[in-house]
Amino acid sequence: MAVRLSCCDAVSTIDDVALDALPATIGRGEEADVRVFDTWASRIHCALVVRDGRLWVEDRQSSNGTQLNGEIVKEAEIRSGDQLTVGITTFRVTFSRVPAKQSTGDLAHL
Repeated sequence: MAVRLSCCDAVSTIDDVALDALPATIGRGEEADVRVFDTWASRIHCALVVRDGRLWVEDRQSSNGTQLNGEIVKEAEIRSGDQLTVGITTFRVTFSRVPAKQSTGDLAHL
């Protein structure tokens, strides 16, 4: 099943996103796999990766830091239901299992 990012903000700047392939980057730059329209986000802010069958977030030297459940992290394991903040945009991350195959690919916007 795909990893799903659902924006939790009162005024959403991005639609929900389903990631069918990992790793995937998140940021405000055109080169990001998931693009957020948030001036507090770096061009490539963080990446979602699979390690040993588990989902992790890795900060990519962002200017304002990446937060997981309100704590600034350089890298951390994500559990389904956790909140990921990039800039001032917060997502609820949900999944039932992490995709087994790691590859890059297109995103399906919901």
